[in-house]
Amino acid sequence: MALSLIVLTMTALGPLIAGLIARWGLRRVMSTGVLTSLIGYAALAFAPNMPIALAVCGLLIGPGAALFAALPPAVLAGAWYPHARGRVMGIAYLPILVTVIPLVGVSVIQNYGLTVFFLLLAALHLLLLPLMLGVMEPPPEAVDEQGPVDGVALGGPHIVIMGGALFWLIVLGDGILNGTAITGSAHMLPVVEGYGVSLETGAVLLSVSGVSSILGSLLAGYACDRVGSAKTLGLAGVGFAAAWIIMAFTGWLPALTVSAFLIGLCGASVFPPISALVVQVYGVDALPKVLGLLGVMTLPFSFSMSPAAGWLHDAFGSFEPVFAGLVSACLIAAVTFFGISWHLARKGEPDLEMSDALLSSARSA
Repeated sequence: MALSLIVLTMTALGPLIAGLIARWGLRRVMSTGVLTSLIGYAALAFAPNMPIALAVCGLLIGPGAALFAALPPAVLAGAWYPHARGRVMGIAYLPILVTVIPLVGVSVIQNYGLTVFFLLLAALHLLLLPLMLGVMEPPPEAVDEQGPVDGVALGGPHIVIMGGALFWLIVLGDGILNGTAITGSAHMLPVVEGYGVSLETGAVLLSVSGVSSILGSLLAGYACDRVGSAKTLGLAGVGFAAAWIIMAFTGWLPALTVSAFLIGLCGASVFPPISALVVQVYGVDALPKVLGLLGVMTLPFSFSMSPAAGWLHDAFGSFEPVFAGLVSACLIAAVTFFGISWHLARKGEPDLEMSDALLSSARSA
């Protein structure tokens, strides 16, 4: 519940980050975020009861992470390196600590307790603070080179962005891919246990998925610069579908290992291309605003797909309907992003008013 609360507050604050960056600048925003999270973890270490712990997560840790870890790195990386945006974002969002900290944390908690673990997290934020204070604002000319596409009023109301079909196509595809990644993490162990695989081996498969996510972020970044961000997202959808098809047809351990590898690889191949696609279409100035809106609009996918998978399994007594639903959803996401790629290539430049025919075809795929 605490993790869900942190994710919820991070996402809910996303649309506000753009205004804070414009008013304060990246250095102040990111430094404030690190300091807020530092205070949050220190408070969490000594929280006397669960309600206070949840309040700390929702009021300090979540907002702090939103200010320095969610959207600002994408703005910073994309503005400083406009000609290698995909690769830079892939490097910026490498899930190294996300993979390592849980493994180390288990040992720390078992030997020293939760209080020491939370204090260590606070110490890590303290080490980050000097780095945040050294953040340099992107040069104005770098931002000017990535200005918004004609017709996009960045300072206008949200309806300017949300009124175009392209935004909602991105929401559809992004939501499916994010929801699939969460579902894979949540249901991989029950699926492999259903094939008679031991819990220990299932944990190894989860580790394979975690390690492959590091490679996925790097590959996605390079693919963005080589084949385009929308096409990269389409390939991620195909990869997810392939992973679930393999898992649906066999419980052979090498095949399950390939599936786990693909789920981790594709799960980390979503955010860097999404960020690059948003910059391509809306301009770097709009990146925090559009990413914030995407975060809010894709919340139903993130919070509903995993429970829906569990409900389908309980209702039908097997994972076959879950596999069918996930494969279908991933193929819809792939068709959506391949359609966006085709549309942008055909137009020669981003166009915010995609035809309703493309929207309809993607939904009916």
